[in-house]
Amino acid sequence: MKETMMKAGKIVIAGLLAGLLSACGGHGYEGTWKATSDNAMLEKLINQTGGGTLVIGEDYIEANGQRNQVDEIFTRESGGKNYLVFAKEGEEQVFEINDEDNLEIGQMGVTLTYTRAD
Repeated sequence: MKETMMKAGKIVIAGLLAGLLSACGGHGYEGTWKATSDNAMLEKLINQTGGGTLVIGEDYIEANGQRNQVDEIFTRESGGKNYLVFAKEGEEQVFEINDEDNLEIGQMGVTLTYTRAD
């Protein structure tokens, strides 16, 4: 009986710790991402320059050797779509989440797709 209660107690404690750790974790999109474009000229430029790599951290974005701290990175659902939001000083940069391995951003009629590289 005592042994069963100890096992149950350990399971409850493990469950609570797992819950706490997941609540403290990041947004789930940390890692290195590679860009491609639907625009042939931009795609060629990305390939020629060796650019197009984006590193997303828990509270920063790094591209072209420059790290930009953000106040918060979080996901948002709107209009039946999911977005990854980078917020800094009241402004937001938003990527559409296609799936867990593909993010998309469109500007000035050009779409960049970032695919998880790691």
